[in-house]
Formats: sequence, structure tokens, C-alpha cells
Amino acid sequence: TDHGLVTETFVGGTYNAIDPNFVVDRQGGCWLAFGSYWSGLKLLPLDPHSGKPRPGDKTLHSIAYRPAPEGGDNPIEGAFVFLHAKWYYLFASYDYCCKGLKSNYYVAVGRSEHIAGPYVGRDGKPLMEGYGTAVLVEKPWGSTRWRGPGHCGLMHDGARDLIVYHAYDAQNNAQPTLRISEVTWDADGWPQVSA
Repeated sequence: TDHGLVTETFVGGTYNAIDPNFVVDRQGGCWLAFGSYWSGLKLLPLDPHSGKPRPGDKTLHSIAYRPAPEGGDNPIEGAFVFLHAKWYYLFASYDYCCKGLKSNYYVAVGRSEHIAGPYVGRDGKPLMEGYGTAVLVEKPWGSTRWRGPGHCGLMHDGARDLIVYHAYDAQNNAQPTLRISEVTWDADGWPQVSA
């Protein structure tokens, strides 16, 4: 059943309302992470009953951004917030997908003890300044079977965590392909993925 508009992109606006990720925080609060390019990734508090913006709190939190040179792109999209241990992890896709084998898409991550951030990478640098820790990336570029991995979602699957994403198959005519990999966590609590 369609219950109506949650948020939207509009002429003169500063954010792009695409790629939604519904998130429930530790206290049971509901949120919507979304956005791409423009002013970056956003987080909107939701009312748990209606699924619409929370009455009296329509604060739009900025959680990640990639500065760009004047007239240039700032490719960031595909926000996915995932809770592990005491941290909220923000996974985001950087650079360009949808170019077949020329795609240089990859997934970076930052974490915060608070769902609204600030999110920082392993080196302590903020995702709001375009930083992040690469977690799912083709190395070296243009040399592997699975090109441009990105636009991920994560899930708990019993005792393990999984990441779902797409990539282009260099051994199958650059077909866009759904991939599923296991996520492991290092001693410092950072995710690791073998693509």
C-alpha cells in the first residue's frame, strides 16, 4: 500500500533523494539514509508508525560528502548504515559505476558511535571531507575479473555478516553481476571483504 511521500528531490534543492536505506538504531529509532552527488549523503529521522519524517524533528543530517573542483563531479552514493559492536558503520560507493569494464566504483567505510555521525575512516579523517577507508575495491584497477564493485547492502546471517554488491564480469562480456561476500572484522573493529 502506498502511504505517500517520505522525502523528495525538488528544483532549487540541495540534496538528491535516491538510494534509500532504512535503518533502526540501538534504541529502536527509525532513520532513512539516502542521497548522492550534490551535497552528499543524508540521514533523516522517521516516525516508526507512519514511516514519514518524525513530527517535530525534520532535521536532515549530513553524513558524508566528497568535495569537487569547481565544475567537477563529486561521486558518492549508495549509503548503507550497519550496526556492529558499539559502532555504526557507514558504507558508501565512491567514483563511477555503470561504465562496464571502465568502472572505477568502490566502497569506502567510516564509523561513528552515533548514528548521525560524525563518521570517520580508520585514519580518523571525516567522510564529510571526502575521506573513508576502502573496503571493497579492485586492486590494481582494471586487472581483476570483477570490475567496479559497489552499491552495497549488508546483513547479519546467523554468526556471519554478508555484503551484497554489484560488479562487472570481465570474463563474461562485462555483464553486471550480483555478488555476495563474507565480511570479517579485524581486531580494531574494521570490516574486511575478499571480493
